[in-house]
Amino acid sequence: MEINKKRYRDFDSYFKKKYKKKIIKLPLDGGFTCPNRDGTISDKGCIYCSENGAGDFTNRLDDIDKQIEFQINRLRKKDRDEGYIAFFQNFTSTYGDINYIRYVFYKAINNPSIMGLSIATRADCLTDEVLELLDDLNKKTFLIVELGLQSVNEDTISFINRGYSHREFDKGVLKLNKLNIKTLAHLIIGLPKEDINDYLKDVDYINKRGFWGLKIHNLYIEDDTLIYDYYKENENLFTMTKDEFTDYIIEILGKLNPSIVIQRLTGDGRYDRIVWPIWSKNKAAVLSTIDKKLKDMNLKQGDLWKEN
Repeated sequence: MEINKKRYRDFDSYFKKKYKKKIIKLPLDGGFTCPNRDGTISDKGCIYCSENGAGDFTNRLDDIDKQIEFQINRLRKKDRDEGYIAFFQNFTSTYGDINYIRYVFYKAINNPSIMGLSIATRADCLTDEVLELLDDLNKKTFLIVELGLQSVNEDTISFINRGYSHREFDKGVLKLNKLNIKTLAHLIIGLPKEDINDYLKDVDYINKRGFWGLKIHNLYIEDDTLIYDYYKENENLFTMTKDEFTDYIIEILGKLNPSIVIQRLTGDGRYDRIVWPIWSKNKAAVLSTIDKKLKDMNLKQGDLWKEN
């Protein structure tokens, strides 16, 4: 049983066991861009990505130390023993000049408040220089590299305008695995024309490649994204209810390797910008529904997992 009495290996319990205190990820903005934004691959970005590149909760105006201080003051709770992971959240944090990338990451881990580093990036942005840097960082701090898998379905990958194939994604994962770097996959549930068969193929891949962690996002549509225009013309394709989504999560958790750490099970978009699904704005209700269904079914993460 986890510390938080979850029926899955939740992120909070994992770190409380490891470090005996609450660990908080601080969303930071390294000032990076993305090859899917700057014209190298595309100038549109992924179809679901906001103008801030998923960095709606960062503070882009300040240097790294000031951002860290700002986020600690925003997220800390008085009299709680806490530790902090620097999380470079938006756009592609291993894309650009290697000297700048190195400077930003070391600036973060050298801050006395920081005990770990989480880097959100693309699996096609792992040059030899970047891998050498990540290898070095992995020896100096608790490192997680977060990769936007979203789906293994090539039709879906093309639809979301990710800009590179699943085969290339897999090559990047294997490079990180070779260096024993902890990887975390992002998975979206609810993209048009996908169903439970697609999600279970995603889970099979995640199990096969031994990801350290997983973030699951329900698809949510914000009013400043490309998918919003598609949604307005194809509302009939967007029908996923809260009950359907939570049923998908139950099946995914059952088939997922029990050693994989679950950082999240639902999306976390801007409340004032979400236009669909409205039920996703009540995150607590979604999570409590998942917990109740797991309890009612007496099911835990990995109960239906079969090791290959």
